[in-house]
Amino acid sequence: MDDTQTVRRGTVADAPLLAEFAARLFEDTFGPDNDPADMRAYLVRAFSVARQAAELADETRVAFFAENDAGEPIGYALVRRGSRGDGVGGDRPAEIERIYAARDWQGRGVGRMLMAACVEEARSWGCDVLWLAVWERNPRAIAFYEKNGFSRVGRTTFKLGNDIQFDDVMARSLT
Repeated sequence: MDDTQTVRRGTVADAPLLAEFAARLFEDTFGPDNDPADMRAYLVRAFSVARQAAELADETRVAFFAENDAGEPIGYALVRRGSRGDGVGGDRPAEIERIYAARDWQGRGVGRMLMAACVEEARSWGCDVLWLAVWERNPRAIAFYEKNGFSRVGRTTFKLGNDIQFDDVMARSLT
């Protein structure tokens, strides 16, 4: 498998792609550890084409797609300015709402490329802190974020279907 990767900005025209791809990666990542009924309920609500189109059209958000040399998506990220989470300091925050690499591309630099795009975008907005929420039961992601300068600053809840779960809030300075 070729490791050639590029990152491009998403557009509203990517809504169908993002809806399918994001739902698949979310289910691949969290499906084995969650009730199938809760997973289905969340996927239907969170990853509709209409919702993805609205997020892609939102001027406070930018989506990035990582693609292989054939132009196929292998990861994506969604970053949003002006959002604040529990324990997040700074005057001008930005949030990485989602960042995922396809399973067979994990450990091959996709996350690093997407993270760099999010950091660059947040800096271009003049943000002074970048934050995210990560499931407390996802040690691989937590280690990735720590390696990229994030530390725990708070805790929040996340509702998956009817299941209330806990996320660590992690942040890093951009100054």
